[in-house]
Amino acid sequence: MPNVLEVPTLPNRPLLRADEPEVIGRMQLRRNVALDFVENAAFLADLAVYDQDYQNSQAHSPLFLAHMQNVLALLKARFPRGSKLVEVGCGKGDFVELALADGHFDASGYDATYEGANPRIEKRYLGPDDRIQADVIVLRHVLEHIPAPHRFLAMLRDIFKTGHVYIEVPSHEWILTHQAFFDITYEHVNYFTRTALTGLFGSTASTHGLLFGDQYQYVLADISTVSQDYGSRYDDASQWQTLDFDSLFPSLSSRIAELDEMIAAPARLYLWGAATKGCMFLMHCRNQQRLLDKMAYVVDINPGKCGKFLPGSRIPIQAPEALYADAREGDVLVIANPNYQQEIAATLQAHGLSGLKITCL
Repeated sequence: MPNVLEVPTLPNRPLLRADEPEVIGRMQLRRNVALDFVENAAFLADLAVYDQDYQNSQAHSPLFLAHMQNVLALLKARFPRGSKLVEVGCGKGDFVELALADGHFDASGYDATYEGANPRIEKRYLGPDDRIQADVIVLRHVLEHIPAPHRFLAMLRDIFKTGHVYIEVPSHEWILTHQAFFDITYEHVNYFTRTALTGLFGSTASTHGLLFGDQYQYVLADISTVSQDYGSRYDDASQWQTLDFDSLFPSLSSRIAELDEMIAAPARLYLWGAATKGCMFLMHCRNQQRLLDKMAYVVDINPGKCGKFLPGSRIPIQAPEALYADAREGDVLVIANPNYQQEIAATLQAHGLSGLKITCL
């Protein structure tokens, strides 16, 4: 069926072996016209299990660390010193650790995938029986993973009662404008436009903004103002329309063909970025049976991924040091996230790699 995609369910969970079994999920996008909200109607939560093998931290990048510092500064400007900050779905704890080191907030977090030993972070998810006090609740790249997000926010409203919530998610407008087909992924069941994100709250004032080269958006609102009628519009079957992936991203096939033609033997292809973007791009290459035969490996600075394999394409992941040793003049390096281009180019120049052809997705 043209409207159904088959993709790896957890692109941030690298395979330990090239022949390791993996779960492939189905995606069927649909849009709620009333909410301007897009979701994967074929999503099955049981296929997306987040555990300690899930590697979604980007804190190894100086650019992303700067982004987290910008978010912290934004919150510090809104909440006085000593305010209680609770991050729900804090991942590996990077933002909580940053906030604790800064000292402005009394910070803590919750996440079942947490690997560290900080007593301020509990290795679990929140449930409806929890009762917690916080001045600011932080949801950084959490809400796009949770089906029927308005119901999850209603649960958080009951848990926290008062306080503000900061929600950061990808911008669906940015995805469409930049033809970022690699951002349509199984683990993201939800895709928020500005209207869809701000509509999660009632008519009282909330703050909305864009971050990280406009790829991300945020809303800051009182948790008690979670919308009462979002659910009725979500449940109205007449408001949904099925979307066609190829129509949303018409440039995908031509971009893959263009890259294929850039590489002539004996040149090799490298991809920098073993996160969601790199994984999904190579999965589409696999589906089209192009480029993978020219791939050397994927490069990533996250040591938790190096020596493993990307889901879907099963391409090996290596540390940057391998690229510094192996790359030759005429080889092609594709950078998955253009936000990192300057950072990566400076690193390559420092290692004397001036003959690489560099392009971005």
